[in-house]
Amino acid sequence: MSVLYRALWSDQTQAEPDVFIDLARAKFTCWALDDLEARPLPDGTAEVVLPPDRARVIEIRTVDGEDTLAGWGLECVTRDTTAGGDNNATVWTTVMRVVANEEGVSVWIENQVESDDVAQRVKVGRPRLVDDLLSLPGKPHLAGSGLFIDVQSITADQVPVLIEHLQSASRSLPVIVCSEPGGEHDGRWQIWAERIARRGGGIASVFTLDADAVTAFRRDIGPLAVWGGGVRTYMPGPVSDPSDGWRHRYVLGHLMASREDSMIDRIVYGVAQASTRRRVPDTFLRFTAIPPAAEADTESREAREKELARERSSWETALEDEIAQTNAAERELNQKIGHLDRIRSALEGQALHDLFWGTLHETGDEIPDEVQDTSEAVMAAQMYLTDRVVVHDDAARDLDGIDTCPQAYAWGNKAWRGFRAFAAYAESRASGFRGGFWEWCREGGPFAWPANSKHLSMTESESVRNNEKLSRFRVLPVSSEVSLGGTLTMLSHLKIAEGGGDLAPRIYFYDDTGGHTGRVHVGFVGPHYLMPNTKS
Repeated sequence: MSVLYRALWSDQTQAEPDVFIDLARAKFTCWALDDLEARPLPDGTAEVVLPPDRARVIEIRTVDGEDTLAGWGLECVTRDTTAGGDNNATVWTTVMRVVANEEGVSVWIENQVESDDVAQRVKVGRPRLVDDLLSLPGKPHLAGSGLFIDVQSITADQVPVLIEHLQSASRSLPVIVCSEPGGEHDGRWQIWAERIARRGGGIASVFTLDADAVTAFRRDIGPLAVWGGGVRTYMPGPVSDPSDGWRHRYVLGHLMASREDSMIDRIVYGVAQASTRRRVPDTFLRFTAIPPAAEADTESREAREKELARERSSWETALEDEIAQTNAAERELNQKIGHLDRIRSALEGQALHDLFWGTLHETGDEIPDEVQDTSEAVMAAQMYLTDRVVVHDDAARDLDGIDTCPQAYAWGNKAWRGFRAFAAYAESRASGFRGGFWEWCREGGPFAWPANSKHLSMTESESVRNNEKLSRFRVLPVSSEVSLGGTLTMLSHLKIAEGGGDLAPRIYFYDDTGGHTGRVHVGFVGPHYLMPNTKS
């Protein structure tokens, strides 16, 4: 099951924690039943049907505290089952847990999804329940960050306060800053902020800067600022070193104006993804260490057992595949560890051990170790790898779905690994290596891509090559230094994910390391469905 969103906060100002728990139960009931007049549901299980054809199971249980330090709590869960095409079912789960003790209350709300269709596009956002609880009187916070459900407007004289917050080591939530565009505009930039805040409530704070505030912000924080209608997400941690700018994602104003929906999806998904990696405090062990509430009746339990039995076979097959991939990754890792150890020994022999143990990103010119999604991988390749890799400006295609699916982080970093493999290969070619990309990968050197049919194909099948309609999709943009016409047929490609259905990313490339440019040229980065074959 994939966690899509996780909000955590505490509030020590709740003088009567038991009253807060009662209010939380009431708020949850109204939300779960979609009825503002509903009476609070008791502990147990209930089933309702909500439009359109959405079956919802509601489970509520109370955890009594054995002592005042452990506290007592409430767990409320909804599970919505929807049916899609090809008999694919999707289960959406929302969990609310509240723990109260003498020190106050702690809240944990998260969204989860599981589906038969792993390529299903998921729109991420906070459940309205988060707003309902945050609207209760109190001072909710996560470490040094207060939680707000509304956009916070910053004027020029308030900019120092914002900067102090951004530079605070105790800040635990991302801060999303939306800037007013220069010149004449339609004011829609404020709507962008409201849309982001509505979906990112509980996991990020959203601020707006008017024109004067933008000027003051740029003056005081320099290259780490945001301007021109752009939106910047400042991840937790002090914002002070310009070399850390890569951590704080910037969406340019013209992209917000031309691709509003997809850019907002990317911004919200970025902070939501970060929220799911947040460790749940030990306060909630009372829920995670004991079994969930029993099923309401035997019939429901038997139905679940049958469903589990059906799924077990497919999961066992998937497990075998994962074990094979893990073993291959383990062998590859061992090879690379050995290679690194030889490098370490060589550097220490020359009294250059500091180069091996040096701090990552200390100069600001270092290549980042990770990216957030495939779009960021493309941008990083265009920024850091241009000496050996050329990613055409038109190569990235329809990445919105890839960037906002549950596998976005994993796929993005695998794409980034592929780009770095191209760069390392081109460097080896320039240093005298005479084989092709497949042969170089088989040697298993640093940054090598897996040389197997699940991850790399150096050509297309004969049925694709001989089909004019299908092969036409492989005519891709390339630098005029390679082809005067600006296009070239590219058949070699990286398979970023073999699973994932039609959304699984592919990277098509042309090897010109032995040609005029001495580089690898990428002409396509996008979903599999844009490269149809005879099985499509």
